[in-house]
Amino acid sequence: MARRLIGLDIGTNAVTIAEVTAGSPPRLDMFAQVALPREAMREGEVADEAAVTEAVARLRAEVGLKKVPVRVGIASPRVVVRQVEMPVMTRDELMSALQFQAADLIPIPIEDAVLDFAILSTSTPAPDSGAEPTMQVLLVAAYEATVARLVSAVEAGGLEVGAVDLIPLALTRALAHPAAVLAHAGGGSVAVDEGVGAEGIVSFGGGVTAIAVHEDGVPQFVRVLGSGGRELTDAIATDLGIPTEAAEALKRALANPGSDEMIARARTSLDRPLSVLLDEVRSSIDYYRNQPGSAQLRRVVVTGGSAQLPGLPERLSALVGVPVEPAYMHDLLRIGDIGFATDELPRLEPYLPAPVGLALGGANLGVVIDLLPRRRISATGMRGRIDKRAAAAALVAVVALAGGTYLAHHDQSSAQAKNVAAQSAVKKLRSDLLFQEQGPVQAGAGATSAATLKAEVKTVLGQDVAWAAIVANIGLKLPPGVSLTSFTGTHTIPTAATAPLTTAASSPTATGATGSGAAGATTTPIANSNDLCASVLTPGGTVSMGGVAPGLPSVSALLDSLRTDTDLTVLWVSTATAPTGAGAVQFTVTASLGSSARGHRLETFFKGAKCK
Repeated sequence: MARRLIGLDIGTNAVTIAEVTAGSPPRLDMFAQVALPREAMREGEVADEAAVTEAVARLRAEVGLKKVPVRVGIASPRVVVRQVEMPVMTRDELMSALQFQAADLIPIPIEDAVLDFAILSTSTPAPDSGAEPTMQVLLVAAYEATVARLVSAVEAGGLEVGAVDLIPLALTRALAHPAAVLAHAGGGSVAVDEGVGAEGIVSFGGGVTAIAVHEDGVPQFVRVLGSGGRELTDAIATDLGIPTEAAEALKRALANPGSDEMIARARTSLDRPLSVLLDEVRSSIDYYRNQPGSAQLRRVVVTGGSAQLPGLPERLSALVGVPVEPAYMHDLLRIGDIGFATDELPRLEPYLPAPVGLALGGANLGVVIDLLPRRRISATGMRGRIDKRAAAAALVAVVALAGGTYLAHHDQSSAQAKNVAAQSAVKKLRSDLLFQEQGPVQAGAGATSAATLKAEVKTVLGQDVAWAAIVANIGLKLPPGVSLTSFTGTHTIPTAATAPLTTAASSPTATGATGSGAAGATTTPIANSNDLCASVLTPGGTVSMGGVAPGLPSVSALLDSLRTDTDLTVLWVSTATAPTGAGAVQFTVTASLGSSARGHRLETFFKGAKCK
């Protein structure tokens, strides 16, 4: 029997379910929705587990579902989405590499996180460039407790959770052109035609606003804002002094013609919070457009309950400078016998994309993520399995996307050089690891001591830079009105001295040694973490940041703020110009890497070591 494709969207105000049959186009076979109490969900996360469970149970009873697997969506500002560039490798190798990188890539303790990834695309450099092929990888992380609470509420309501997907990815899956989605069927990757352009998708929900920008169906930017239609309802309720239920009804009546005084007052009440929300959306889309190599934005489609507010598409279009249109699923979906009259179907439009996109993920269409805790990348299971590509990737991965108010872009040629050097070093490291596991061999066959092995690990890992953490810290320290438009980091890795292979010939032979090695030779293991960390130094390198500030005092405030951060030292303003007729100042700030700029992959590799 074919597996049923069912998506379950736990929104702020309702639980929505959809079942589809894959095809071109897919067919909607079932759709239903039940309301949620006001405080059941908060910023996309379960706040009242019992209320969510009750709603799921009612929904399951209404549609007559037995305990079948469903794909549940999550949309929370606390879900972290990053795009990283990695050397081409297998999925198992990539899992090891991302585990090795996770501490620097995500602001969630690895022991508290559930992770998954998808390969977006691969690129092959020119044969004579000396560079290795790379791939763009989408990494998604969430607090395991948050996901577990969502899963528990759904399963207590009588449904089995088969996967936990990301709502912005589901929206892309449902609303991107079918040819683009099918190109990624099976989790593969394709070369993207840069001339196709980009499309934005914005879902205005009750408690969150989900934003995705895709290029030919491949998500390039993802963000979830912790605000939505609820702020608009609350503004009406406060200004008019009415209950939130009445304010919600007024908000839904804004599209009705007429000059009712209460409706006119409601329009005035929500104008300011709506302007704030739309400006946040514009800022998010601008972040994508400011990334190097981003495709031209062709249009934005809007969906969700609050997208029905009169004038919203036009106001957003004026802000982003491209056409903004309501999303219409009837262009992308056949409607089966779902129990709704034909004239009722238009009102379902804003609520279809999320559950339909979740269901399509069950057919492995588009970019698919699964954050179900049983799929988590184990922090303990991966130790000791880091291969040469994983360690090389740990040195050269570039954080590029999604979820921050900043842009990180390393110098490509420098990163490629480090990649080549790191892979060469780690290739030898892996053979030495094998040697250490299997026992010593003849010196003439290339035996390597434990001391040399650890010295090589220290050379590769001891001087890494925690770029993601540095950029995140800078983002937190930006004064009001200051934004960054560029970020470039350079890193100079010092040449480490090679540890001695043997001690004096008169020393006793190493315990357990066999074969015909040099007489009296002995390995010199590093006795403790002090030996391991003795020559770990502050990484050498610089950072250059370009940005825009309201005025020179704001640039000065930025310097003062960053001087309290030990990631950076010796900060100075390289340039500061004010274009004619504009109050804003365009600036460039340069700094040296500070004492806390070093990452901690060395300590991760040698469990128990504590290098300051």
